[in-house]
Amino acid sequence: MDREEKKLMDDMSRDERYSDELKRRGVSKNLFDANRMITCPKCGTSFSLFYSRAKLCTGCPSSITGCENARCTNCDSEFPLNNFMSKTSSRTASNYMGSVVQRYQDTFGYSPWE
Repeated sequence: MDREEKKLMDDMSRDERYSDELKRRGVSKNLFDANRMITCPKCGTSFSLFYSRAKLCTGCPSSITGCENARCTNCDSEFPLNNFMSKTSSRTASNYMGSVVQRYQDTFGYSPWE
């Protein structure tokens, strides 16, 4: 990606970046939103919200009930998602990520807190 393309991407809203191409390839809007990059307010590390939920929240029962917090992959601090997105988007992304974890547990019969 050259400099002009990068600037264009930076100027576009998140909804504008969710393009017809992503839809055509089967990427749902929920997956797109759940995979957003978050910056920790404590240490400044940027990380993927979905990666954080998958790696750091696997042992927490709240991870499948729509927890609206994020946990930093660097300093392990927890903070609310509504600092980065609207209340509706936060709830939708949290519920989506919880459903992915729940499907995984249903498929493989594993729950880390049992």
